[in-house]
Amino acid sequence: MVRILGWLIGLVVLSASPTQAQPTPTTTYQVQPVVDHGALVGVDVTLTFRGDADGRTEVDLPRSWAGAQRLDQGLGDLRVEGARLRRRGSVVSLRHPRSAPIRLTYRIGSSALSHRTGAPARPYLPSIQSQGFTLIGRTVMAQVRHRQSGYVTFGWGPTPTGWQLASDLDPVVGLPISFDDLADSVLVGGRDLRIVERQGPSGTVTLALRGAWRFSDAELANLYLRVVAASERFWGEPAAGYFLALSPREDRLSETSQAGLGLGDGLAIWLTQDQSLEDLGHVLVHEQQHGWLPDHFGGLTPGSGEVLDFWFSEGFTDYYALRLELILGLVGPEAFIASLDQALERQANTPFRVENSAIARAFFSDPAIAGIPYHRGLLLALMLDDRLWAMSGDRLDDLMLSLPSGQGAAPDRLIAAYGLATGLDLRPDLFEHIDRGEPVRFPPQLFGNCVSVVETAHRQRLVPGPGLENTERAACVARLSGSLTYKDILI
Repeated sequence: MVRILGWLIGLVVLSASPTQAQPTPTTTYQVQPVVDHGALVGVDVTLTFRGDADGRTEVDLPRSWAGAQRLDQGLGDLRVEGARLRRRGSVVSLRHPRSAPIRLTYRIGSSALSHRTGAPARPYLPSIQSQGFTLIGRTVMAQVRHRQSGYVTFGWGPTPTGWQLASDLDPVVGLPISFDDLADSVLVGGRDLRIVERQGPSGTVTLALRGAWRFSDAELANLYLRVVAASERFWGEPAAGYFLALSPREDRLSETSQAGLGLGDGLAIWLTQDQSLEDLGHVLVHEQQHGWLPDHFGGLTPGSGEVLDFWFSEGFTDYYALRLELILGLVGPEAFIASLDQALERQANTPFRVENSAIARAFFSDPAIAGIPYHRGLLLALMLDDRLWAMSGDRLDDLMLSLPSGQGAAPDRLIAAYGLATGLDLRPDLFEHIDRGEPVRFPPQLFGNCVSVVETAHRQRLVPGPGLENTERAACVARLSGSLTYKDILI
């Protein structure tokens, strides 16, 4: 997610059976890179639609998202056919004959917003470079007002000579989709863009890669295919789709940095170019888990309350990402335990008891606050997993896999499933550790003798237990990662 963030909802492909009529789109979108003398000068987005019956239509340019403000300032050169145009900030007002056909075009230009002095680094802002671009739909797609429930279609304009274009929307080009499907997308293009396709367990796995890296395209494709296969088998079903867009960090950073977004049917990842394939492992596995978490399990609380649930969408996702890394052999059990211990260290180093409501207010503006839901949710997941094992021999996984059949947002479904499984109320734990921010604490021996909990003056520490030093090592690895490791998920 973010990693920078990875909370975006997944793309749902809306298609009709052969006996059903296709819904009529209200707006068609065409995206066209504009190249002049071999260099990209911008990307044009064209909306084609019928104006409102009263002769007055408003179009909203994206204004803010995920903490980024004034997104509309990067959109200009507005042109219209079939109407008169007046722009007021992010609102485009059109006057036209009743229900007239309209064609509105604007250009995505400079990505200077991503480099504003003093602003947090946001690689998901529009990146327009001379030889390529990376765009996230939420930051660039305008919407005709009062048509939220209507369908739209997406398509590319002509491809510039020598260029490649790719998007997670490519499988639904020309088909009716929702605006949210359009917005939760990544679009990439460039002279250096390479498209790699592999056959995965449930369909095509596509990689769209920009930049020069310390690993080959084939090495990354092999790793991504392993992550996809292991994730599908862990969750028992495929995600909506598999598309990986990898781009270099555009901003000038003095240290290694990585960020990502999980888009349900695809991932967008940005890296500084000094990183190895091993460095990429966690962000890749984490973002892929957003193909299931949180939407498959009920999603988050709608509206402004969504941020309050990031402990689930990000923290639980981090927990399962670490588990999958261990399953895949990307980390060993000692490194897995060290990652859990790092979460305890972050918990201890939080300078004060930050309540969840304060996190929601500052998440997008304060990088120090933004990391808190990750370690809180991860530690809560670990606590529940160990508690369930001690009570019944079950795993947190058993609760998670029951959530799709529940009601309400994912946290509400988790509370209900926990009550059915244990007869206990999960809400006091959530109030103490999530709402109030009280530290999570673990019993002396976590997961039996596989992990030891050491008490220090500053905090609890997790270290490898004696079980990892003897003939029980294989059993401990299976317990830490999930018993599937030694049954049928080795890849």
